[in-house]
Amino acid sequence: MTLPPLFNSKFPSFVKDCQVKDIQVYWYCPKFSQSRYPPGQLSSEACTLICLLVAQRICHARLQLWSAEKCPRLMISVAESIIEGNKTHAWIINRALVAHRYLSVDEALKFGGKRLATLKEWKFKIFKEDIKTMYKNIQDFLQHWYQKPKSENLVMLLITCGRTVLFLFQESINKITLFDSHGHVRWKNFCRGLVIAQAKIEKLQNLCNWFINEVLYNCFNLQPSQYELAFLYYCHQHL
Repeated sequence: MTLPPLFNSKFPSFVKDCQVKDIQVYWYCPKFSQSRYPPGQLSSEACTLICLLVAQRICHARLQLWSAEKCPRLMISVAESIIEGNKTHAWIINRALVAHRYLSVDEALKFGGKRLATLKEWKFKIFKEDIKTMYKNIQDFLQHWYQKPKSENLVMLLITCGRTVLFLFQESINKITLFDSHGHVRWKNFCRGLVIAQAKIEKLQNLCNWFINEVLYNCFNLQPSQYELAFLYYCHQHL
């Protein structure tokens, strides 16, 4: 297997935040984010594409994400998705295929290439509410989904303030994996790259609260009053 650019025993490095109860948080090095990877990348607005590509690769490979730090294949999938997402986004923008640089889920699925044809949208809704209502609204969708799941994994995108973040629900191992490909500036200009956080499914509320407080509030100084939730699933039969 050919490794992505920069990959070796020391890259991508991460810092595990052990102070968060019931959540495993991995802050990656500044060079490993959508705006700075691969080398030479100076900016990026491809987060919707990248999140979908990460989800597709995980589902296609049938990865069970027990622990992000013990799954090298996950990091390779992330790197490949960032590279492909940035390249595809540039192609879309250069051809003026969309009206805005921040792609909607429908636009990403339409123009994102054959790989994303294996992802099918299940539900989508815009909430003109405070972001703190996110947990309750996700829970309502989950109750509906698990009555008759269409796939072994449920893919969810949270879109707010021009940013898209992935939540992957894997019921078979009772895990949620949150993936945010943006770079992050924490307290006192403490810079990090992308972040991955994991929790048991029953700890979804803790994970939502952590994301709102530590990422949206502390890193980006955002207090969203509107957000979108998109739910998708993977279709193996389309390969």
